[in-house]
Amino acid sequence: MNLYSTSLRKVALLVGAGAVAAAGLTGMSAGQPAQASEKGVWDKVAECESGGDWHINTGNGYYGGLQFSEQTWKAFGGEGMPHEASKAEQIDIAQKTLKEQGPGAWPVCGEKAGLTKENGAADDGGGSDDGKKDDGGSDDSGKVGLGGNVTVGN
Repeated sequence: MNLYSTSLRKVALLVGAGAVAAAGLTGMSAGQPAQASEKGVWDKVAECESGGDWHINTGNGYYGGLQFSEQTWKAFGGEGMPHEASKAEQIDIAQKTLKEQGPGAWPVCGEKAGLTKENGAADDGGGSDDGKKDDGGSDDSGKVGLGGNVTVGN
């Protein structure tokens, strides 16, 4: 019986060590959630709104990664068209919109992304600006993009 329980302990130790090693190989650690993301909140909103394509123009009346209407874009200081602007410029206008209208300007995607006035103001959008994805449709509900469209004056 002593030999049997010693063997079980060895197996348990090996299984435990294997689990720890596997966790290390997959990037899991005690101090970091398994699904931690490097993306900022604006990247998450854009992923939902436009499939992450910062230069999208599907012809639905909303433009760019955060799906601005032309009216809102210009009202908050945007020049030219939103989809022709850089990711940084789009985020700058989004921060101004957020300050005035709150996260509800992106009612579906803002909520999905966890957008708040605080984290939206703090996220300058670092990272890449490759914007090569396409979204496949839109929702013309009067708010921002697929989850709605940013509107002014309502």
